[in-house]
Amino acid sequence: MDPALFAALAEPNRMRIVELLHAAPRPVGEIAAALELRQPQTTKHLQALERAGLVRMEPLGQRRIYALRRESLRALRDWLTEFEEEHPSESVLTQYRAAIDAPVAESVYTFTRELAAPVETVWEWWTSAELARQWWHPAHFEVADCVLEPAAGGVLSMALREGDGTEYRSAGCFLEVVPPQRLLFQLAPVGRDGVALFAAEHRVELTGFAGGTRVDLRIRVTDLVPGSEPAVAGIPFGWNQVLDNLVRALGE
Repeated sequence: MDPALFAALAEPNRMRIVELLHAAPRPVGEIAAALELRQPQTTKHLQALERAGLVRMEPLGQRRIYALRRESLRALRDWLTEFEEEHPSESVLTQYRAAIDAPVAESVYTFTRELAAPVETVWEWWTSAELARQWWHPAHFEVADCVLEPAAGGVLSMALREGDGTEYRSAGCFLEVVPPQRLLFQLAPVGRDGVALFAAEHRVELTGFAGGTRVDLRIRVTDLVPGSEPAVAGIPFGWNQVLDNLVRALGE
């Protein structure tokens, strides 16, 4: 879409001229009278609209009649139609904002997914750093760094990078590892001082069924520190997106 079109319409008098010409073609004098402007001023506005492709001038003898070029307006209409449907992330932002404004001292979140892969394969995607990099991130992020040591006491850390290069780090450890059925681990975001913003215990249960695996994830959040509200509020939205990534990855 040509920016000149928007620049032309941004001037109130030019917008009014478009409205007048929508009703019917008009000569310069009639337009000037309707706008209560001098004719030279009106002519300049009409010339700007003409350059933007919004109006055309028809010389009829000594009269100059202006009319709309409706194809330009139709193109604008079609372009604006592309913006009618909301992006899914917009509703997530609204819900996220509401969650930040209503913080709680302790929360439990549960998630369930069914994956088209055997338990052993799903287990590998949860316990391999190389595979985790492909799915363990919410929308608009990528995994910048990942350490997975799937044994009791083993390190679990994650760095997520946003589109502008900003990184967010989470750190924790594995508490219990029962292959290929259960993982219990601590993982929480850390501030710039390296201190966890809260405690978050994650319990992952894998249950096989004919044709796939059911994943049950339970997250218990406690010990919030001041300023942790945005990170806590983002847990349900982020993990839903992360698990959806895993579903897509194993469905291919």
